Amino acid sequence: MLPLPSYLTFGFIATVLVFYVLFLFTMLSGSERAQKRVHMIALVLLAWMIFQSTLALNGWYMKRDAMPPHMLFPVAVTFSLMILAFATSRGRRFIDGLSPFVLTLIHVIRIPVEVSLYWLAFYKQVPWSMTFYGHNFDLFFGITAPIIAWLGVKKRMISPTVQKIWHAGGMVSLAVIIVTAFGAAPSPMQAWDFQQPNYAVLHFPFIWLPSVIVPLVVFSHLAMWRNLNKTGSV
Repeated sequence: MLPLPSYLTFGFIATVLVFYVLFLFTMLSGSERAQKRVHMIALVLLAWMIFQSTLALNGWYMKRDAMPPHMLFPVAVTFSLMILAFATSRGRRFIDGLSPFVLTLIHVIRIPVEVSLYWLAFYKQVPWSMTFYGHNFDLFFGITAPIIAWLGVKKRMISPTVQKIWHAGGMVSLAVIIVTAFGAAPSPMQAWDFQQPNYAVLHFPFIWLPSVIVPLVVFSHLAMWRNLNKTGSV
């Protein structure tokens, strides 16, 4: 990985820390049950971030000939936990206690993430296909998140159906970028972007993108989809 400007590295770290706090606010602004879990979730998430940082700093993700690719590890773990949360009664009760407003507003974090990806592409650390110049439409959902949160959740001026379409679109956008990023990562399964692969996410702090930001953004979409399906409104 080429040396990067300090503002890019520290800017991304700041973005993740803001996202960490925002996610905790989904509990702090939610039901009493959710509020009681905030300390445990905060510690578990922080431990996971430190663990992922340690793996990246020790070059574990740089073993490009590993099969299956090591990059599958954080995705498999986080999405397995997500499935467990939605599949169990305790998990569903926890999800139902989260703040719908913050679950929607949290997607604003996609704006600084997209800015980071742009500069990483500029410095040839991710392919342009991962940015808004390529297959990434996340900037739209970051910009519109406050509108959906305020007019949809707070003021109820946007129908649940429109909100569900917005969340579905956000999940499709994430699915596209996940496939694009994985197919561009240096591994025996790399399928495209060989001239400018997805190097950045193999390193600290950008390993937090696939291991923290992406799964929690997906979780936020799914939690709101459940909320809208369950109540018909928020």
